Parts: sequence; C-alpha cells; structure tokens
Amino acid sequence: MSRLFLLSLAMVSGLSFPAMADESESQPNDKPAETVAQPQSRSAAVPFVFTSSSMGFSVGAAASLQGVLQERSQLVAVGTYSENDSYVAFLGAYNLHFGDSGRWFVDLQAFDARLRESDVYIDGNPAFDSPAGAHGSDVNNFVLGEESQRDLYATLRYVLPWGAGKHSPQRRSRVVAGIPVAPEDGEQVGAYTSVEFEPFYRERKVEGFDGFYQKDKTQGVSLKLDHDARDFIPSPSRGHRLELQLHRDFGSGERSSYTKWEAQYSQYLNFGANRWSKQQVLALTAYTSDVPTWDSGAEGHRPPWFAESTLGGWNRLRGYQGARFHDRSAVFYGAEYRTIPRWQPQGAIPFIDRYYFPWWQFAVYGELGRVNDSYDLGELHKDMDWTVGFGVRMWVENVVARVDWGFSEEESQLRVVVNQPF
Repeated sequence: MSRLFLLSLAMVSGLSFPAMADESESQPNDKPAETVAQPQSRSAAVPFVFTSSSMGFSVGAAASLQGVLQERSQLVAVGTYSENDSYVAFLGAYNLHFGDSGRWFVDLQAFDARLRESDVYIDGNPAFDSPAGAHGSDVNNFVLGEESQRDLYATLRYVLPWGAGKHSPQRRSRVVAGIPVAPEDGEQVGAYTSVEFEPFYRERKVEGFDGFYQKDKTQGVSLKLDHDARDFIPSPSRGHRLELQLHRDFGSGERSSYTKWEAQYSQYLNFGANRWSKQQVLALTAYTSDVPTWDSGAEGHRPPWFAESTLGGWNRLRGYQGARFHDRSAVFYGAEYRTIPRWQPQGAIPFIDRYYFPWWQFAVYGELGRVNDSYDLGELHKDMDWTVGFGVRMWVENVVARVDWGFSEEESQLRVVVNQPF
C-alpha cells in the first residue's frame, strides 16, 4: 500500500486533488480555458466502502478542503478501518507557497497503516533459500503476516526562471473540456524546470504468522530535477518530461547509510482525432535506478527492501504486486496507447451527471522490466519480466481516475488508482 492508494480511495469518493501547483483548471464549456490558473474554492467530505485481500471489508471517510490555508492550497484527509482490525490514515497539505517571487511551493504528507494480512516479498520464508524479490525468484517466496507502514514527506519545490517559467511559475495550459488544445503552427510546448528538496522518513514492520519479525526504516533527503514540457500535466498529449532524482540516507547506529539515484524520461506523441476518437496519444517511457553504495565497505551500504530499486505495483510492471521485484538496480520500459472516444454517455446518467466528468479514456499497454544485483545494462536487458494490459481513465472533477487490468506470467492485477502511470 502507498500514498497513491489513499488518494485513489478519495478519488472513488468523488473528491478533487491537486495535480501540481502550476496547473490550470479545465473548463466545462466548449471554449478554451484561460491560460492563467484561476483558484477554485471547493470542499467535500464523503464516506466510502471497499474490500481488499489485506484488509477485507472496510469503511472510511475522505475530506478535501481547498483554499483554507492559502488561496490555492488544499488539505486532504483520509481514514479507513476494516473488519480484520486493519486501518489506514493519510493527511496531506498541498500547494503551500511562500516568498515574493511566487516560485516556492511546499507539500506535506503523512501516512500510517496497519495491514493484518499481507504478502511481503522479503527473506524469511523457511521453504526457500534463494533471495525473495530478486529476478527469477519464486512467486510463493514471501512472508505472510501483519505489515505496518509509516511515511512522512516534506517537499520544497522551486520553479526555476528558465524557459516557459522565466516570467511566471504558473503553468499556462489551454484546454477544452479537459482536452489540451493543439498548438498553433510553429508554437512549441513550453518547458518548466523545477528543483525539489524532500526530507523523508519511511518505516516498515512485518510480523509473520509463523513468528517472523522484521522492522526497517530509512530517513534522509531527496534532491530532484524535473524538466517538464508536457502540454497538460494530468493527461499529456504532447511534449516530454525528464526526471533525475538522488536519495541519500546518512545512516545511524541502527541502520546503514546508502545513496540511490533514479532517472525517467517520458515522451508523448499526438496522433490527432478521427471519426470515432477525440484524441489519440502514444505515451512512451524509460526508467532506470541504481544503488551505487550497494557493495561499499565490508557489509555494503544498502537501503531496506522497500527503498531498493523496485518493480511491480501501480506504475511499473502493473501485472505484479507492489515491490514484487527489488534489488540493487532496475530498468523499465513502457508503451501505452490512449484514446478518448467520441461516445461519452456519462452526462446523461443520473447521479453521475452531478460531477464535472467530460471524458473517459481507453488505454492498452505493454511493459518490460528487470531488477539485478549489479548495474549491468547487458544483464538487465536479458530475460526481462513483462506485463500487458488495458484500462479505463476518467477525468472527474479535474482528477484522472484510473482503472487498470494488468497481466503477467505469474498473476493478474486489478487496480483503481489516480493519475496516469506516466
């Protein structure tokens, strides 16, 4: 379970969450949206129910308060409790800004959960001698038990005065009913570059039903450079994005220090409209990560299992459970075809017509990826794990709700989350 899971619960409940501080809002009419972001005041609180393998039948509530602390800020709270005494709780404050330049933004997030029955791919299953979670590891090599999670993040973001952000940090997105308008001849999608500084704390505790016990944590800082030339952040149709991120845990007497880096590049190709589709997009992405301190010193300087280079879950190798694969390094490639059909019947459906819901989108995708115990590009591209699947995305209250079905050689996964995978 992750931050994204909590946000997905709120999305199913009909709440709206911020995409980014510099993103303009879509307009429900047939005219292009204003190019300068306009603040909206909207608050909601709703109950919900759901079921999952780790929690069983659960009830909860979610609340969103916009413009309470600052004009464009948003507070989000989600809490759930289940029949097997599991719980999840999330609290976030977004788009807090300070400074006369208007270029500084802060996001704060806190997450706490206890899952009474969870499959965790870590060493500890007495039936296996090989490492759990490694490439080629057995699908049954996991620890079954209670998993506790706690995550704290404080993200400080500065939009650099370069490119499209030279004169203003506010993104200029021209959209009609949630679909970005094609640029005029010769017009280029502007690129915004930002840097982020993020102190973090993450903790996992696993108590197996057979008496197994393991507690791991990591705390440190992350630095990120984000070069973003997408035409519409929630669901891009043109442009590209490059993300470079460095994580550092300086260690202590109870945990090892380590350094990890990640890089991801995404490209979006717009194939236009036709008789049956309002929009066709081919989205491509490539990702890699490594822990260069893995073998440093006598014992190595390695992160806990959940902070290693991981594959499986909501965004990478979606046909596998979250963190199904984890090791020193990883590579991943994804391709996704997305189309918005002209057939959009939701506006005539009772109750649903109460929400701003201008489009739904169909997607098919394929993915390749692998983890390895060294950063060897040749080895990382051998015998890669794969996922194929399809999904439906819905632009509801200025948020992309995503339903994905992913299939792999081990299993299939159905997920309801928010945001495009890339």
